[in-house]
Amino acid sequence: MCRFHLCLSLWLGWCVCLLVGTSRASELAGVVVRFEKYEGPATIGVESLGQFKFKMTVDPKTEREPLAIRVELPTTGREAWPVVDVEVRDSRGQAIAVQRGGTEWHRLLIPVPATTARYLVQVVDPQEGQQQKLPAEKEPQLTDQKSGLNVSIARWYDGRQAVLSLRFDDSHPTHLSKAIPILREYGFRGTFMINPGQREPNCRRRSSFEDHQAEWEAVARRGDHEFANHSAHHRGAIGDEDMEAEIGQAAQAIWKLSPDKSKLTALNLGGGTLWETTRTLRYYLENYHQFDALGNSTGMDDTYGNRVETFGRMLAQHLERGLWFRVHYHYIGDGLSSSEANFRAVLEIAKEHQADLWIAGMADIHKYQTERNGAALSLVNSSPQQLSFNLSCLTDVELYDQPLTIEVTPPKSWPLARIVVTDKQGQAIAVRTVHAAGQMLFRFELTPRTADYTITWSP
Repeated sequence: MCRFHLCLSLWLGWCVCLLVGTSRASELAGVVVRFEKYEGPATIGVESLGQFKFKMTVDPKTEREPLAIRVELPTTGREAWPVVDVEVRDSRGQAIAVQRGGTEWHRLLIPVPATTARYLVQVVDPQEGQQQKLPAEKEPQLTDQKSGLNVSIARWYDGRQAVLSLRFDDSHPTHLSKAIPILREYGFRGTFMINPGQREPNCRRRSSFEDHQAEWEAVARRGDHEFANHSAHHRGAIGDEDMEAEIGQAAQAIWKLSPDKSKLTALNLGGGTLWETTRTLRYYLENYHQFDALGNSTGMDDTYGNRVETFGRMLAQHLERGLWFRVHYHYIGDGLSSSEANFRAVLEIAKEHQADLWIAGMADIHKYQTERNGAALSLVNSSPQQLSFNLSCLTDVELYDQPLTIEVTPPKSWPLARIVVTDKQGQAIAVRTVHAAGQMLFRFELTPRTADYTITWSP
């Protein structure tokens, strides 16, 4: 039996029961804790220990068979948990194995013995040396009275109104034969969630990526699309070492495909998979330079119905609100997950809004968003004809390399044709003039690292 079927058997094999909780619902702020489908005598008590932390006490009564506790954590609203940072420990303080679905990291299944015991569910801070969550700077901008300039970091690259990522899961052959050629027709960039693991011993599942590896390598050399981590084999994992191998092997394969690019990539563990580990997801994200892409994406398989209409409606909403619209596909072609006609129809809608839409890879978008949230603008000095400012960035320069778009609104007395932007070494930076929000302004791109720049106009 290969690991995929073993994982599925373990997932289906748990027999669980209805839980009796001792805490009021308000104390747990949206957290659901229960035994599933169990009618025996065992009970469980729940006690809140503060934000993102609670204790469970199991009383098996006369039960002798192992139990499983289901915990569901809220992911939206003010009480939402940062689920990638959640761990479970026993009364001795030891982290215990927890099972989760590949796209439902907020739903924990905790196998426990039929003994009186206490367990702690809590959010833990990233380990020492791991990147802390960056502050969210809503509007990084600088307004100077002497020069009359307003300098800001655009919400999205090139001042676009919203962003769109087109994701393709499972490294299917139709991505090579259909999706990529069609995307190139439109000039759009896609994100390809690949499973680059080699075929495993004693398992019938073939490696589609391995069968077409030379073609994927050609895509990587061309560099017009982005690769992301969908685990090595799309089968889940049992235990810490297995999970580390599934994520780590895929990450290393992607780095080998694109050795000159940033190692930062999206991670999606895949629907229909089961993952068992004592560690937080954050551990794997940070150790392999990944970012969480487990949810918040609209499925585009035709079986969901009205995908073209739904795409158009949701894209309009994201444009109106200035948000990141994520969609994902599986197999492209007639009789497959998404027909070629429907795929092209969606791309036609995106093309109609191309002037207002940044269509980019998921890592590019994540980088820009994270860089902007961790950036600030401050005044160095100014005069009526000049402004020097500092751009400070908190992101790791080795991983976060997506240029930031700077927007500058000058007073009417500044002739746009005679404006020059230079770095601290006096090197000129390319500037372009645009008309936006009823006024003229100019834009330019800066590398996301801390440095000083000067804006000057000559009479």
